[in-house]
Amino acid sequence: MIARAGHELRGSDVSSSAVDAVGGAPVRDGDPRTPDARAQEALLEKRRLLLLVRTGLTLALGYLLIFSASSPTLPAGQVAFTICYLASNLVLALLPIRLLARAEFDIGLILTDTAAISAALLLIPDVRNDMLVFYFAIMLLASITDRVMLSVVAPLITSGAYLAFLLARDGLHDVMQPAILLRLPFFLLAGTFYGFFVERARRGQASVTAAKQRVEARGELLVMITHDLKQPLWIASQSASLLYDQLAAASTSSRELAAQVIVSLKRMESLTLNFLDMSRMESHAARVAPRRLSLNRLVDDLLLAYRPALDLKGMRAEVELAPGLPPAWIDPLPAERCLANLIDNAIKYTPAGGAITCRTAADGEWVTVTVGDNGPGISPERYATLFTRFQEAGAAGRRHSTGLGLYIAHALAQSLGGEIALDRDQPQGAWFRIRFPIARSADERSPLGAVAAPVAL
Repeated sequence: MIARAGHELRGSDVSSSAVDAVGGAPVRDGDPRTPDARAQEALLEKRRLLLLVRTGLTLALGYLLIFSASSPTLPAGQVAFTICYLASNLVLALLPIRLLARAEFDIGLILTDTAAISAALLLIPDVRNDMLVFYFAIMLLASITDRVMLSVVAPLITSGAYLAFLLARDGLHDVMQPAILLRLPFFLLAGTFYGFFVERARRGQASVTAAKQRVEARGELLVMITHDLKQPLWIASQSASLLYDQLAAASTSSRELAAQVIVSLKRMESLTLNFLDMSRMESHAARVAPRRLSLNRLVDDLLLAYRPALDLKGMRAEVELAPGLPPAWIDPLPAERCLANLIDNAIKYTPAGGAITCRTAADGEWVTVTVGDNGPGISPERYATLFTRFQEAGAAGRRHSTGLGLYIAHALAQSLGGEIALDRDQPQGAWFRIRFPIARSADERSPLGAVAAPVAL
């Protein structure tokens, strides 16, 4: 925040910009993994899915092979097939992960499993014709490979394999029966539709992933830019504040010019911090660490920082701080940002010569801060969208800001275990009331707990 340099550097609890600018580090939004790490994780997930499907297929085929035997002793061929097919899963689990990215591996897997199903069906005595459902597992495996062409070609491969199985088992004469021939076009049509829908799903998934990556990249760029802007803004703000104090005995025009510089820098800082807060909250990267804090001191420090802006518009601040107010259990930095957005809006939308009011009070298990003004107020049609993004509290027809102030204030208040609401009973102006939980004792914690909690929208 912008305040006098000496006041900021004395160790105040409410200098978010100073703390971040001096020792802060940018928070990287979005996916922190490198492209290689994401590709590695995708291949590991592919292997897990392949092993899952092939294990189910192995168990089903092994069950049929074992329990379809007519003799008390299991045929050696069926036992050997079951063991070999199970062993192939072990080989798949031990293969170097880089091999799973090769097209040769995917094609070889599909052809191997298609041949294995056909061989297993030939080993089962008196196998029924409806066992063709096992070939649908091949199309499922093809879809897991994430190769669109293989998903489309898989029905042709399985249809040919099923026809070869029928010819090997029954001969050409029996295969030419209508009851058998009608199965092939049905199977091919069903497989083709399955491959088509898999292709559409993959394209949709790729589009969603690309859009998500663009949003993450934009958010990360925004965080980097806003973080790099904070330090020069803070230095310029402190320099302007010192100049403003030193010009107390100078001409009115010089002091007004310094005040305009401070107000402009403060607007830039507020915009920068609002975008940074929004990016952090949307990426769930922001965290709060609550502790005992005096709201009276917080309000007093903020009004001191906004004194140049009030003087520039000839406004007055009416402060009503409750004596003996219990400390709140909040994180000072988000609490400061929350109240600063309300005070900034009050000054921005109140005409020159007006007044803003800040008062604190205890309310049962809560401590409250009320921020109001005697400006034009908020029209009733804006009540429903007041705390949503890019919605202004000012009059319609003229845009004064990005419309993030109240949205950020609402999200930060909720992250601190509190709440913010519009007081509609006031006869004039816009009045907001924020409630924060009371800190009872050094070892008692609010519902947030002692561990830092992530900011959630």
